[in-house]
Amino acid sequence: MKCWAQLFFMAKIFSNVKLDLSKDGQIWSVSNGATRRTLVTVNKTIGYENSTEFYAQLGYLDKGNHSFIFLNEPKTDARILGIFLNSDYGYQILEGKEIYSSCSQGGYGNSCSMFGIYEVGSLIEVNTYKNRNTPSYFRLTESGWVSVPPHEVNPSEVQEV
Repeated sequence: MKCWAQLFFMAKIFSNVKLDLSKDGQIWSVSNGATRRTLVTVNKTIGYENSTEFYAQLGYLDKGNHSFIFLNEPKTDARILGIFLNSDYGYQILEGKEIYSSCSQGGYGNSCSMFGIYEVGSLIEVNTYKNRNTPSYFRLTESGWVSVPPHEVNPSEVQEV
């Protein structure tokens, strides 16, 4: 484990789900059918416990019918980034900057598993089954992914009486 003085200059990463970073290799994977794209998150010896916050150098690769996000050993990097993993009905980025994303589409309803890498300030709208319910919203802050109430996403849409 690195000392805190060294970690200060490393990229801080936030995940929207807890990841088991104590083991090497594939730590999250999803595919929406045998012939659909497979999304894979790979830990390359970071050595943390289950966590949504860690230090790493991120990488990505699209190869054949697979898309990968790699969590590599940290290097000098002062950024704060987020990875968003979704195995349900997909999502859209409403604000902020998307560095990378990929999806595996197919199956029931609007089934679309997705994952991506985002910068602080990004706002994501998470879909529901056939968009029957109100979507969920998440914003990447300097403290991690936070849930945003739907009525706060577009306050200008509120009808005044």
